[in-house]
Amino acid sequence: MRAADDTSEQPVARPTVDAGVFHSMYAQHSGPLFQYFARRVGRDLAEDLLADTFHTAIKSYNSFDASRGGERAWLFGIGSNLLSHHWRTEQRRLRALARDAAVPATSVDPSLAVGDFIADRLDARHVAERLIDALDELSPDDRTLLFLSGWEHMNSSEIAAVVGAPAATVRSRLRRLRQQLRSVAAIEPTPRENDK
Repeated sequence: MRAADDTSEQPVARPTVDAGVFHSMYAQHSGPLFQYFARRVGRDLAEDLLADTFHTAIKSYNSFDASRGGERAWLFGIGSNLLSHHWRTEQRRLRALARDAAVPATSVDPSLAVGDFIADRLDARHVAERLIDALDELSPDDRTLLFLSGWEHMNSSEIAAVVGAPAATVRSRLRRLRQQLRSVAAIEPTPRENDK
């Protein structure tokens, strides 16, 4: 019978995070992260994602490399990875926004004909639904690029730090994605009676 190996009983080393550093990081970045999550999946799930992001950050703090981007980029990267598992929730939220595009405003410009107003609202809903369908077809990585750019107003260098890609690649992908979405959003002109 072999003697027990004493090294197998050693506790696993845990990452150490200075409490002051963590509190500062939380104070500085929790608000923007929460807003990012809430816009994408709603406030209830945003709270869970925020907690999960900081839990992951504490566990992996020893792997944080400031030369690859600051704390903000690192935390948004963790959060974006967590968000990739919640596309269905995000999709329902975007579809609700599309429905809201068709809800009449509380005050209508009296100079607009009612028919024109309704047609404009229906067109807006139609475009929103087409955009959501197009977003649905994108990869989670491409959606993340668009949301970081559009909602978080990050530039390509900041996004590059979040996703771990070269800034030139991010710029190129964003340009392609924006062109793709612009073509989806283009409303086909309605043929006039005398054009038939």
